[in-house]
Amino acid sequence: MIKINCLDLYKKQYTLDILAHNINNLQIKIILHTQKLDADFCAKYILDDDYCTCTEDEDLINYGYVLRHQPHITAAELDIALEENIDPTCLS
Repeated sequence: MIKINCLDLYKKQYTLDILAHNINNLQIKIILHTQKLDADFCAKYILDDDYCTCTEDEDLINYGYVLRHQPHITAAELDIALEENIDPTCLS
């Protein structure tokens, strides 16, 4: 699989598989600003604190921020994706 870095994200669009494979090499905010993502990707990676690359990510990136920067995703789609990606062990 191809290895990419944050600078590459400004040059072209990558598949969600490539982005997921490189998630630990990339900054979440830059992915969100430069790539067209789907609701599942946003739920799994963008809104998951485990993938935050800095404190700014934790403070800045939230549900509304995702919807503003990925306007093709509806709130309903993101809600469904979040429900499907919630770890049930975190609910207790």
